[in-house]
Amino acid sequence: MIFLIVTATIAISFVLTHLMRKNAIKRNKFDIPNERSSHQNPTPRGGGVAVVAAFVFGLLGLLIQGDFASKSFYAIVLPGSLVAIIGYLDDLGRVTAARLRLIGHFVAAIIALYILGGLSPMPLFTETLDLGLVGNIIAVLFLVWMLNLFNFMDGIDSITGVEALTSCLILTIFLINKSETELWRVSALLCAAVVGFLYFNWPPARIFLGDIGSGFIGFTIGVISLVIARSQPLITWAVIILLGVFIVDATVTLIRRLIDRQQISAAHRSHAFQHLASSADRHLKVSLSIAAVNIFWLAPIAWLVVDQRILPIIGVGLAYIPLLVLAIYFKAGKTVS
Repeated sequence: MIFLIVTATIAISFVLTHLMRKNAIKRNKFDIPNERSSHQNPTPRGGGVAVVAAFVFGLLGLLIQGDFASKSFYAIVLPGSLVAIIGYLDDLGRVTAARLRLIGHFVAAIIALYILGGLSPMPLFTETLDLGLVGNIIAVLFLVWMLNLFNFMDGIDSITGVEALTSCLILTIFLINKSETELWRVSALLCAAVVGFLYFNWPPARIFLGDIGSGFIGFTIGVISLVIARSQPLITWAVIILLGVFIVDATVTLIRRLIDRQQISAAHRSHAFQHLASSADRHLKVSLSIAAVNIFWLAPIAWLVVDQRILPIIGVGLAYIPLLVLAIYFKAGKTVS
C-alpha cells in the first residue's frame, strides 16, 4: 500500500504543479527578475501549493491505513498548514510585514511542540539530557529557523528541491535500517511530493516554489526530526548534520549581515550559493554540488553518529567546520558587487 500512496503523491504533485503553472501564466502571476534576483526571465510562482497538497494527501493515506500516529499527524499538518497559509499570503503580497510573518511562525512552532508534548531528552556528549523548558525554547527556535533558512536559501533553480530530496532520501534509508517505527514512510512521502515539483523546477525552472513551498518544507523537516527524537534521537542529530549546507550558509550570512548592520528582512544576493551561481547556467552545477556534499560528505558522518561510532557533537563539528570554511571563503553575507 505504501508504494501506491507514494506513487499517488508523486502524481498529485506533478499534476498540481502543472496546473499551478498554467494558472499562473493565465493570471500573469510571475516572479519578475530584479537586481537582486538569480534568474533572468519572468517565471511563474506558487508551485509550493502542489508540494503541500500532495504531502498532506500522502499523510492522510498513512493515517487512514493506520501507519502513522494521529499525534504526529496533527503535529505536522496543523502548524504546517498555518505556515503554508502565511507563505501563500506572502507570495500574494498580502502579508508584507516581516514581524507579522515571524509571529505566525513562532505560533506554528509552539503549536507543533505542544502537540508533541515538548522536546524529548536528547543525547549530548556521553549523556542523554532532558532540558525541560530550555529544551522546548530551543526546539521552537529550531523550527522557526528551519522554516526561515529554507526561505532564505530558495534562491536558485532546483536548490531547495535537491536539498530536500537528498536529505530526506538519506533520512529514509537511516530510518529503515535503524528504527523499528514506520516514520520512514513520512520522509519518503516528502521526497515524493518534492519529486513531482522538481521536474518543473529543474534548470531552467518553469515554476518556483514560492514561500509557501520553501517554508513548509523547512518547517516540516524540522517537525519530522522532533517526532523522530521521541524514539531515535541520534537520527534527529543526523538530520541536523544532513542539512549542514543550508544551515551553515544561512547562519553565516545572517550573522555577517547583522554585524554589517544590514536590514535582515531586505532581499539580497549575499549567500555563498548565490556567489557561486552568479549566472543562470551555473544553477544546476551548484545544486548538484550540494547533492554531492550531502551524499558523499554529510551522509557518512551522519551514519557514524546514528551507528554510535562517534558522539553527535563530534559529528556536527566534523560536518560543519569544512562547510563553515567554505561559506566564509565564498563570502557568505557579503553583497555581490
